Amino acid sequence: MHVNIAVPATVANLGPGFDIFALALQLQNDVRCEQITGGEVTIDPGPGAPAELRDAKRNLVTRAFAHASQAMNAPPVGARFVCVNRIPMARGLGSSAAAALGGILAAVALHRAPWGADEVLDCAEQLEGHRDNAAAALLGGLAICAPGAPSVQMNVPDELWCVLYVPTATLATEEARRVVPAQFSRADAIFNAGRCALVVRALALPDYANLRHAMTDRWHQAARSALIPGAGALIDAALDAGAAGACLAGAGPSVMALTPLDPAPVVEAMEARALRDNITGQSLVLRVRNFGARVDVHA
Repeated sequence: MHVNIAVPATVANLGPGFDIFALALQLQNDVRCEQITGGEVTIDPGPGAPAELRDAKRNLVTRAFAHASQAMNAPPVGARFVCVNRIPMARGLGSSAAAALGGILAAVALHRAPWGADEVLDCAEQLEGHRDNAAAALLGGLAICAPGAPSVQMNVPDELWCVLYVPTATLATEEARRVVPAQFSRADAIFNAGRCALVVRALALPDYANLRHAMTDRWHQAARSALIPGAGALIDAALDAGAAGACLAGAGPSVMALTPLDPAPVVEAMEARALRDNITGQSLVLRVRNFGARVDVHA
């Protein structure tokens, strides 16, 4: 038996939705898991991957597989994993959530576990900590994660382009999370709650004219941008070039802009600003993805 799993990249927060929103994108990692005799679990992380990712006890895909198998009280099985990683790591594009989800879905398939979305997301959150990214990767579209309520998704307009500037420099999510204040003023809480409502309305109608206001934030972006040289300038460049809205991609360091128009001017403006500020990196132009992870099981 083998399983092919495709898990998309995701961008969390969309500005105001700290730990609430995430958006699935048309860029995916592929995981192949083959059941083998014996109890050994091995992984091939793909060409160019760091050596430590060949260790099944350290790679998040196989760690998630083991964690989920234990959570469902399944008997040990041998498995051989082969990965194709396209999502840049430590750039704010949900690479760790995609890895964890790939391992969990492999365990669900191999053990034929009757897990639904809530069980899968609970397991991913326990292991990786980011329910919003995992929810978007599993469900597609715009995922909305409200504590104490089931995670849900909403389809977003297929015409939207997501333009990303992905710096060469990485930023660990743990580091970016440490600088976010633990408490916020009443005024800032009201500001962000209102912007969250505007994001949902703008994408549901659609009403792109209001995305510029909707994707602003007072909770996390200012503190995180202090760790990311040029982030604010890249956001401004995207907006000046006609993007409907722009923000940090998750915890950063990437910057994301949304536009229903030709994305080329936004790409050119962001690249020009990055060149001016000596920020090396690459641009990605992706469609949003209104479907989530795909699992293909072969007996």
